[in-house]
Amino acid sequence: MPAPRFDELKTSGKLPSPSGVALAIVELCRSESVSIDEIAHAVQADPALSGRLIKFANAAANALRRPVVAVPEAIRITGTNTVRQLVLGFSLLGQYNSGACHAFDYEGFWSRSLAMAIAASALCARVRGAPPEEAFTCGLLANVGTLALATIYPTEYAELLDVHQPQTAAELVRLEQERFATDHNELGAALLEDWRLPKLYVLSAFHHEAPEQARLPEGSREFTVCNLLHVAALLSRFCVAREEERRTLVAELLLATAKIGLDHSAMSKLTDEVVAQWREWGKILDVKTQDVPSFDALVQEKSATAATPAPVTDGSGAQSSLNVLVVDDERTTVLLVEQLLRGLGHKVHSAGDGRTGLAMAMSVRPQIIISDWIMPGLDGLAFCKALRQTEEGQLIYFIILSALEQDDQLVEAFESGVDDYLMKPFTPRVLAARLRAGTRVIKLQEDAKHDSESLRRFAAELAVANRRLQQAALTDPLTGLPNRRYGMERLEQEWAATARNQRPLSCMVVDIDQFKQINDTFGHDSGDMVLRQVAAVLRKEARIEDVVCRIGGEEFLVISPDTPLSAALTLAERLRNAVGRGRAAHGAISHNTTVSIGVSQREPGMVRMDELIKAADNALYEAKRAGRDRVAANSPRVPTQLGVA
Repeated sequence: MPAPRFDELKTSGKLPSPSGVALAIVELCRSESVSIDEIAHAVQADPALSGRLIKFANAAANALRRPVVAVPEAIRITGTNTVRQLVLGFSLLGQYNSGACHAFDYEGFWSRSLAMAIAASALCARVRGAPPEEAFTCGLLANVGTLALATIYPTEYAELLDVHQPQTAAELVRLEQERFATDHNELGAALLEDWRLPKLYVLSAFHHEAPEQARLPEGSREFTVCNLLHVAALLSRFCVAREEERRTLVAELLLATAKIGLDHSAMSKLTDEVVAQWREWGKILDVKTQDVPSFDALVQEKSATAATPAPVTDGSGAQSSLNVLVVDDERTTVLLVEQLLRGLGHKVHSAGDGRTGLAMAMSVRPQIIISDWIMPGLDGLAFCKALRQTEEGQLIYFIILSALEQDDQLVEAFESGVDDYLMKPFTPRVLAARLRAGTRVIKLQEDAKHDSESLRRFAAELAVANRRLQQAALTDPLTGLPNRRYGMERLEQEWAATARNQRPLSCMVVDIDQFKQINDTFGHDSGDMVLRQVAAVLRKEARIEDVVCRIGGEEFLVISPDTPLSAALTLAERLRNAVGRGRAAHGAISHNTTVSIGVSQREPGMVRMDELIKAADNALYEAKRAGRDRVAANSPRVPTQLGVA
């Protein structure tokens, strides 16, 4: 699920990229014939990477009696697939621990990413949704999209974070889409896909912030890993949160872990284990961590504290339980109002001045504020105006207390954002009536908010559906490769880039030999299987920068940007040999499938991209005429036939 702008952003050269050593290791690990010693030799070129890999192997092999001390042994224990993924995360951590986006917390990003990696690994070890070693990498890189945006747009992203200060992941995604026409989830998933992480982890990283919106089949592996990654994200927030924020996460964590089958006892043990490993890994990787109380202690503390009242949902005249903040510099008035409100069953917070009240309003999120008008420093009206400047403050019902009843002053109060007023002295009966009026307004606000959220959810689902339709329109359903339409669009883009930058561009047309005979002899089901097998080989053997498409029938198009004809011929010969090594089974009979490939490079005299494809078609014709199962080029500068079976 690449981001709509990913190809454009990748071309800019500004996306986060692993080090040269890491990329070399990734490339080595893709080869089936590479030895552990060859991989170890590449790893040892980076001492920091070697140490981190040995540390990971010791953690994975904690049941062994003898600790791992050598890189080859660490690779043998960890496995080449896991090594390939791990070096990506460790390399990025070493390169991008600071940057030019002043509002982006690089230290906090890696601290949370490390906690999420450890949590994902620990969860998968218990629930067995995926190999713990691979889950570690997925957790470490799941939020790499935010790092990418901060790296590509340091000034603009800093402005977004400073000005809007998004409080939720959904709000951040909305702001990113408005500003950059992509978001951190889309961009992160595209990076993971580009780095060849398994599709399971790409999908899970894309949806982990809101797994309920992914609509994955319940019980499927994708559903399990996505929800495990969501819980890992909550655990990482729990690790890095401030004390007051951490308490609010306890209930959310218990609910999320219950959904994946972990009870309170298991969750408590797992959380403390994750925190301990996070602190230990932080020292090894030089990542900032902090002390975190035991999960059980926080649960007991939360249970001992009075529960927050339920939201107002009663539409009748009966008083619902409310969360109320009282602000007054006269302690006697505060005590009186507190007593009256608690007698009515409400939860009450109090502050002695406007500035303290404003800070408390942001932390305790009251539904109603009762504030005195005349106070030193920040008076009641200034307090109300400041509150209305915030998104949360606009929804709080504000009652002002005053001994004044002149019309001009009341008009001023309502124009400042006050919802109601209460004259001093007041009686419990009048106070209860004012609160009932506020309750009705709050109920209407909550209904409106619910409707708005439903509309936003519908709009988001529609956008996802549209993206899926767009992707389906550009995908060949049989092979899963991009189709002819996509191939022509990409070739047009590369053609334009070549014209601007004078870079080489090659393409090749690949045709399955004797395909009609396969269909006539073995049936169309066998023909479809051959098409899928050849498509899989081409996709596997092609380079990352190559674009492989099915353009119709038994023909495929390979676009090779920044590739001269000599390199394209070498690649074409590799593709031909790879297809030839495979065998297709048709009932009790099996035979080798071969392909013929025509290769062409954009020449100075070519003015349209159709001429490039036509040249490759002509070369393909020569390969077919010469006996099939070979590579040919249409160029005066090279021999016509370069590959022969």
